[in-house]
Amino acid sequence: MPQLLLLRGAKQLLTLRGAPNVRRGAQSEDLAVIPDGSILIRNGRIVSVGSTRRLENMQEARDAIDVPVHGCVVMPAFIDPGIQLSLYDSKDTGTARRKRLQTFYEESVALMRGCLQHGTLTAGIRARSFNNLTGADVALLRQMARIGNNPVNMVRAWRIGSPAGEPSSLQAINSTLTALRKHRLATLVELAADNLRTGDSTLLEMLSNAQMEVSLNWRGGDPNQLHQALQAACPAGVFCGSKLSGAECEVLANSSSTAIFTAHSDLLEDAPGGSLRELADFGGALALTSGYDAESETNFNMQWVVALAVMRLRLSVEQAIVASTINAAHAMRCGSELGSLEVNKRAEILVLNLDDYRELPRRLGTNHVGMVIRNGNIVLNRTRWRVGAA
Repeated sequence: MPQLLLLRGAKQLLTLRGAPNVRRGAQSEDLAVIPDGSILIRNGRIVSVGSTRRLENMQEARDAIDVPVHGCVVMPAFIDPGIQLSLYDSKDTGTARRKRLQTFYEESVALMRGCLQHGTLTAGIRARSFNNLTGADVALLRQMARIGNNPVNMVRAWRIGSPAGEPSSLQAINSTLTALRKHRLATLVELAADNLRTGDSTLLEMLSNAQMEVSLNWRGGDPNQLHQALQAACPAGVFCGSKLSGAECEVLANSSSTAIFTAHSDLLEDAPGGSLRELADFGGALALTSGYDAESETNFNMQWVVALAVMRLRLSVEQAIVASTINAAHAMRCGSELGSLEVNKRAEILVLNLDDYRELPRRLGTNHVGMVIRNGNIVLNRTRWRVGAA
């Protein structure tokens, strides 16, 4: 018998329905809100989205578990593409000290649980070596694979930390890529622009042979170098610094890639960078990440990130929500499955204890998540609703 769930009567249902690609320009301002909206879910997939009146009258909905969400905002779950983990801890001592694998595993599970409790159901996990210790990266990714997709979905990525110009370096990279593919430890590889030399296709051929998607790390510099790196790698996402030049923003806007920014890195700066606003004005595609790193950025709450993007980095609340859901999904090549509430997509849904989504950045510091639905199952419930209560 199919498992049916009806989320009924949301005050605002943020569907983000739209084009099947990354959102830019006016599209990034459109949340496709349905007042008094409902969602019907069957076996983990969304089968209908619309007004409560229409869905209540569907024959199939009459057999569903009824979950009233009156007075709440219902939206897609947050997606965080830039959580960075390491097996090495140098925060207190300044020297690399390897964690016990079991300690790392337990800390990582606790982090993922925290993400779920604050509304993030898909996380891009980036393995970072200390002084380019690729063996540590493989060990880290093995532990993340051991955790799997519980409690949240993981998109595992290996971050190449050194330029790949020397043969020995290329050999080490190729060996690591072989191990990652053989054991299915990662699907993404993150490169620095310096890894890509003009006319050198060796590294890209290795990535293609390993069937790896590519993301780029760009911290600012020559716009021509950025253009060349984008042309060579065609990355889905580009991790960017917050103070890019107008020329760099224009290059990014004219590419097919999604620029990924860490909003709260500017919190304590007197003059935060205006790159997000400028890139948006150029028609670029934006995504947001918490940038979580146990050694520097320890906040993984995407509600906080949305609020800061609005308050400090001059995005509209609509742009910030798009950047932390559907655009973040496209930055990791999973936009066809996640990031919006549309028919046939996976039911990854948040019920927020808000009566207007525009209140999200105004109520900074509060966890508004009342219910989390993952793959059509209620995995967190802080509301008064209980099964069978109706």
